[in-house]
Amino acid sequence: MLLQTIDHPGALPAVAAARSDEYNGINKIGRLVLLCAGVLLVTVTLLVGSALQILQAIERADLDAERLRAANAIDAISGHNGPLTEAGIDLLARTTGLRDVHLSTEVSTERGLQQIPLLAGEAPSGSFLTWTPTSRADELFRGYAPIRIPLVGGLLLVVFLLLVRLRTLVADIERQRRLAHHQSRSDVLTGLANRLAFETALADLTADARPFAIIAFDLDGFKIINDSFGHAAGDNVLRAVADRLSGLLHPGELLARFGGDEFVLLTTGRLDHLSLSDLARDCIALIEAPIDLPGLSVRVGISLGLVVSTAPHAMPANLMAQADAALYRAKSSQGSSFRFADDDLAARPQLSASA
Repeated sequence: MLLQTIDHPGALPAVAAARSDEYNGINKIGRLVLLCAGVLLVTVTLLVGSALQILQAIERADLDAERLRAANAIDAISGHNGPLTEAGIDLLARTTGLRDVHLSTEVSTERGLQQIPLLAGEAPSGSFLTWTPTSRADELFRGYAPIRIPLVGGLLLVVFLLLVRLRTLVADIERQRRLAHHQSRSDVLTGLANRLAFETALADLTADARPFAIIAFDLDGFKIINDSFGHAAGDNVLRAVADRLSGLLHPGELLARFGGDEFVLLTTGRLDHLSLSDLARDCIALIEAPIDLPGLSVRVGISLGLVVSTAPHAMPANLMAQADAALYRAKSSQGSSFRFADDDLAARPQLSASA
């Protein structure tokens, strides 16, 4: 009930709505936390991918070096001693450092074996020099992975969990901020906007040079009810009045309780005297209707002071003073009535509930 707005095409924005850039620091922190988490995940992915690429590059380089050493050794041994024999294979293994070197007559399908086809004069026809490659990449992985991977993974997990926790804390702070912002701008008793929300909306409209109208309300006979039946009855009357007045609001209008039995309405859609007079009469009719309380029924009256601001950058304090002056003139009349700030009392007839 704070803003009393209804979303539909062409509806005016609520005049007490917070500006889009108000209190956005917490939201920025939350977005930065999410960005950090995303950067962390991308960094981990790049690190893992880079490590795998480095290992693959080392493995390819080692395999190419072994094949080159094997080919050079085959040329040297076969050129000096003729086709490879068992003794030649042993010599090749010692000079090249290859493991499990042997001759085979078939293409090996076993994963991890390397082969070089031998030419005529190097070995029996159709032979292959076969060996088990030695990869520094495997040695590096087996030497460092068991310790480094769990350690790095654990640290990354801790950082990620801290970011998640920070994001949760930021979300909690934002919820508390929104709640505090709402509570600081709402009346606890009636749920309407309070003086701070009204003054903020009024200052925004004045700064934007938008025309608006102010209606100040004051209940008649409320003190008698409060003194006779207690504060609980008075509070129920104020809630009933707030509900009735809220039912008359148009989209974009703001109804606030200033304290006690004082209410103020701010509108940007009803600016002519005719529509405002109709609104004032509707308010009087609604408020003067009996209010049912536990065990009794009471009545109150209402006085209204109205001021229309069409001059750009009018001073809010001056406008409120004009509305208060019009309200004071209305209260000086007998019964519920309303007055405009620009009324000429000498020329205009009294506008009352019976008008």
